[in-house]
Amino acid sequence: MAMAIRWAKQEEIKGKVKWFSKMFESPSQLLIDNVDTQYRVLYVNEELFFPVTINETEWHNSFVCSPYSAYAEYTKEEVKWTINNTALRFFLLLLIKGISAWLKRGELNKNVHVNNFLLSTNPFPEWDGKEIAEITTFLKSEYPDHAIVFRSLNEYQHSDLLKKFKTNQYDNLGSRQVYIFDLTKEDWLKHRNNKHDNKLIKKAGLNYITHQNMEALLPQALQLYRELYLEKYSELNPQFTLQYFQECYKAKIIDFQGYTDNTGTLKAFSGQFTLDKTITSPLVGYDTSAPQKQGLYIHAAQLAILSKFKLDLLLNLSSGAPKFKRMRGGQPSIEYSVLYINHLSIKRKLRWRTLKFLSNKIGVPLIRKYQL
Repeated sequence: MAMAIRWAKQEEIKGKVKWFSKMFESPSQLLIDNVDTQYRVLYVNEELFFPVTINETEWHNSFVCSPYSAYAEYTKEEVKWTINNTALRFFLLLLIKGISAWLKRGELNKNVHVNNFLLSTNPFPEWDGKEIAEITTFLKSEYPDHAIVFRSLNEYQHSDLLKKFKTNQYDNLGSRQVYIFDLTKEDWLKHRNNKHDNKLIKKAGLNYITHQNMEALLPQALQLYRELYLEKYSELNPQFTLQYFQECYKAKIIDFQGYTDNTGTLKAFSGQFTLDKTITSPLVGYDTSAPQKQGLYIHAAQLAILSKFKLDLLLNLSSGAPKFKRMRGGQPSIEYSVLYINHLSIKRKLRWRTLKFLSNKIGVPLIRKYQL
């Protein structure tokens, strides 16, 4: 008997998805400046709901709902930051520039993203994937000209789910390397760097702020996030607004924690999102103008790590700062997007399959080699 996959009614949605769907009843750009998308919720069964974003072109969008931004524009910026070999960097930038316009003509952004919380890392619920075929059939009927995409599946957590997607004719598209913390606190403390970090944090003497006391500090938290993710790294990261921070805080979708100095100024913070057995930290910021010896990034990162131990969850600490995370017990794992494109035109399938080849045969080996 076929599963009754359909669009959910607002009153029947449960859990974190319920609060996200209420938030995104407002236009998406009121919450994230560089996300223009349609937001719907998929009913899988009475306990399982997937947030879904639908896009057409929107080339200006953040990578959280734009494959073009993720695999062309953002990759170009990452190559500039991370590849020190001049000849290799020149070759990769030339390659990306050469295929970017070609990818656009293949309507790369015409897609539906499933389980998309519009975060850099979308944690998955505990799901065995048995409804993949029914979900695919339903979405093909609703959006016959759109690619179907699931982001943020990694080898460490989702090896069985990746196999099920492959069985259902989905293609794996390597995206980046994330760092998984799935160890006991005792094993974590065996890493010398963590003991050093604990001493540094104690010596710094900053004031720990719980979620209950973070509301007045949210404007400062947003500024710290912007300085780190948008100004230091890339404007293709989600450009969250103060309204987004405030609504996530009030609904307790995101657990905000931070550190202030004795003047009450926020110096570092972490905004943590949990789903079933996984915790992530999609919102992070610290005073990037402060001397590195103050260890403010250490303060922010350790907030998420300690929450992992307190809640007894697996922590996906996303990508970036690879050496830092490895030296503190992070397990590297390649992250993939999986996509269903069999129903699309030959022209569009060619673009996606070319991108798959470049990502899996060039991108992923480089990520592994340079431990990015």
